[in-house]
Amino acid sequence: MVARVQTAEEIRDEGNAAIKDQDYAKADELYTEALQLTTDEDKALRPVLYRNRALARLKRDDFEGAQSDCNKALEFDGADVKALFRRSLAREQLGNVGPAFNDAKEALRLSPNDKGIIETLQRLVKANNDKIKQTTSLANKVTDMEKLAFRGEAKDAQQKMTALNNLLVLCRESESGATSVWNQGAIVPFIFNLINDKAESEDLIVTGVRILDETLKNNARALKFLAMHDPDGPKSARFVCRLMCKRDNKEYVDGAGILVQRVFNAMAKMDRQKEMKPDPEVAEANKIWIVRVILELQEMLQDPKVGILQRETVIDLFLKNLMHMDGGIPRGWSWKFVDDRGLLALLDVASQIPEQCDYPVSAETRQHVAICLQRLEEDMVFDTKRTIFKERVDFFFNALISRATDDEEGHKYRIKLSCFLITMLQGPVDIGINLIINDQLTPIMLQMAASQNHLMQGIAAELIVGTIAKHERAINMLKIGIPVLRALYDSEDPTVKVRALVGLCKIGAAGGDDISKATMKEEAVISLAKTCKKFLLETEKYSVDIRRYACEGLSYLSLDADVKEWIVDDSLLLRALVILAKSAGPLCVYTLATIYANLSNAFEKPKVDEEMVKLAQFAKHHVPETHPKDTEEFVEKRVRALVEEGAVPACVAVSKTESKNALELIARSLLAFVEYEDLRGRIIAEGGTVLCLRLTKEASGEGKIKAAHAIAKLGAKADPTISFPGQRAYEVVKPLCDLLHPDVEGKANYDALLTLTNLASVSDSIRGRILKERAVPKIEEFWYMTDHEHLRAAAAELLLNLLFLEKFYEETVAPGTDRLKLWVLYSAEVEEERLSRASAAGFAILTEDESACARIMDEIKSWPEVFKDIAMHEDAETQRRGLMGIANIMLSSNKLCSEIVSSEVFRVLVAVTKLGTINQERAGSTEQAKRALGAAEKFGLIKATDRELYERENNVTTIQEE
Repeated sequence: MVARVQTAEEIRDEGNAAIKDQDYAKADELYTEALQLTTDEDKALRPVLYRNRALARLKRDDFEGAQSDCNKALEFDGADVKALFRRSLAREQLGNVGPAFNDAKEALRLSPNDKGIIETLQRLVKANNDKIKQTTSLANKVTDMEKLAFRGEAKDAQQKMTALNNLLVLCRESESGATSVWNQGAIVPFIFNLINDKAESEDLIVTGVRILDETLKNNARALKFLAMHDPDGPKSARFVCRLMCKRDNKEYVDGAGILVQRVFNAMAKMDRQKEMKPDPEVAEANKIWIVRVILELQEMLQDPKVGILQRETVIDLFLKNLMHMDGGIPRGWSWKFVDDRGLLALLDVASQIPEQCDYPVSAETRQHVAICLQRLEEDMVFDTKRTIFKERVDFFFNALISRATDDEEGHKYRIKLSCFLITMLQGPVDIGINLIINDQLTPIMLQMAASQNHLMQGIAAELIVGTIAKHERAINMLKIGIPVLRALYDSEDPTVKVRALVGLCKIGAAGGDDISKATMKEEAVISLAKTCKKFLLETEKYSVDIRRYACEGLSYLSLDADVKEWIVDDSLLLRALVILAKSAGPLCVYTLATIYANLSNAFEKPKVDEEMVKLAQFAKHHVPETHPKDTEEFVEKRVRALVEEGAVPACVAVSKTESKNALELIARSLLAFVEYEDLRGRIIAEGGTVLCLRLTKEASGEGKIKAAHAIAKLGAKADPTISFPGQRAYEVVKPLCDLLHPDVEGKANYDALLTLTNLASVSDSIRGRILKERAVPKIEEFWYMTDHEHLRAAAAELLLNLLFLEKFYEETVAPGTDRLKLWVLYSAEVEEERLSRASAAGFAILTEDESACARIMDEIKSWPEVFKDIAMHEDAETQRRGLMGIANIMLSSNKLCSEIVSSEVFRVLVAVTKLGTINQERAGSTEQAKRALGAAEKFGLIKATDRELYERENNVTTIQEE
């Protein structure tokens, strides 16, 4: 059957439903999809879609996008009140108070009774007056700072630096500050002069670039910046892209690379950090500029004048922007890149190594290229596109292998060929495996291994290592390669020896952590591990490259439980790994993270069903055996040793990578580290929280969950102001709210609920942030779960803390939801003490509102039985809180009080007033019961007996003690 194609009207209706559900990101996508199905002739529908999308973007704080959509809606109808009002709100947030005021004034003229417009206009009148004063003051500040920073009026470098920092602060504080500093582009020549001045210090120049970056967060300014040097295009694109080549220090290159990223964001109206997907309309309007920028970056890939850092930055820019499936510019650009010469240029970079290159590269460049190639191949979502990708790779491979002859020139191409294959095996693995089974490759590899050239030997060993994977098609290659590795392992050259060592370690770890499938004797495995240790410890003797290969070898062996114990018992080795991490950085991210993940048993293992094991043994199937040194006791000892010896700073040092799989390993390791409560303070102090926050944005899907769970554990049993000081308390809310999902394991949900509960106790602004992340419906899902006691209780405690936020309180007491009813009903729970305590507290708080009291009595028909259960609750604290709620209801009105007095609840209240004298634990309950009866007396419904009056006057009890 053929699927029915939806119309634009149907998609619009889905978008409207998403708006009602407060899922504004989905609404934005749906309205965008609907707009793509319309034409300019749809003069009734298009303005509605633009107007609605403007609302979705306003709710997502995409004020530029909202303003743009309102502009388009007003092109169809200049008297569209909603579009005018929404544009006014967007402009207000962008700091354009004057235009915002004019829009609101026009909207009020068209709709004079709209309270929302009246309130906005009143606010804008005040803001406009403040803006005039502020603008005058701000303009003066900017002028003064510019004189010191750029016009030579600073008395020394320190004063100049202070002025630049002040300009940077002004840009970051507000949009109006950034607008003033930008000054219609006048700031740009000043900063370029700063960059071009060879006498200026690197710190000054980097600060200047950061100022420019802050101003370019505005898309309109970023596009203007792109076209400033050549309105016709090519020269300007070249200038902007090559700006990163002006200096060679890393901070400057990173900053200049971010400027290009801002340009990409503006050309497609996207922002990965804010999870804003590209707008196809904007990208289509800027397609000429996109082509120019991509072509310029593509040319930089193979330009000998471009340095190592700049080249790697270019590759990362492609990685972040080219792949549509990974949040990049709209579909089609990656295909064009592959169709043209872009892919071939990347493959050429893949064939380069520092020892033999046509243009500058480092050992780290291969990692950048491998990840980029992998993501590029994943973006070829159609068979035809995948075929073209493979054809381009085959073309490049065949060109190399045809020139890999047995002469001096051919040796150069043999190295290129091998390096290209190694990169492919680290990136798009399946394509790489298909290439290495080529019959011509085996003799070339053997000849390289047998040569006297150490570089060729090392590359041959590394290629063999790359083929040692679970791919049956490469088995013939391995049969030949393993003896070669053993021969190369005896080499006197440490580079050759260590690469062969990696291969032997990989073979030794082929059985994984299944003790019954070990491929080597324990003595041989430990011997290989000792060789790895020798390379790692001698930091003075061996380079970072050699030591990172040794780390890779050790990462394979760390699957073996005996090796795990051997590693953690050697504090010098653990410190050597940390030293390597800090010197090699992302170069050893995967291998180091693998060691930490293996040692901490950070990978989930399915629970073993004893019956299934017996059945498998009976059928003579292989049953994996857990090593006796992999029990929880051993794991805890290993984790403590790792954290003690600096594993967390090591993870921070290697984490600046684009490899999502490697980041997932780090996330898994951190989650294993935070399992032990007494280690959490140290992990926070060493940057664990900040790293986890970054991983929740950059790791793979599973890695994001693990990192968020680690954050949840860090805050579950600690003071949130210590675990997440300052702004961090707001930053952790989103990943914690994202963790609340039925598909995520219960333990992660539970820890997230506990941490959010702690955070919700801090301030209204944090409670507001939790609401803004639309967490309440998710929390309530757990609140309703009758078969998950702990999740249900944790959800109730979180909702209780949220009740202290006025907005949420009002939503709860407002008619139309069952929330209020549930607070009362759950207070009577007998078996779940935590739930009943939290619910009774909520009941007490909510009954401070008179309308809530009336709703409770009206909507809960069985209130006499429920109130009796609450008043007689086994838990003293639940009883006290519940009686407080009942007393509040009785105090709220004569009518409600008389209803309770005329019910069986009254007798229970009278009985409870006597409890405090014979049961001190119930003294609080007695006070609340007396308070309730006091309300009945106040309304004249009951009178105190002579006995009660005597007891009150003399403060004694007349009940005889048993």
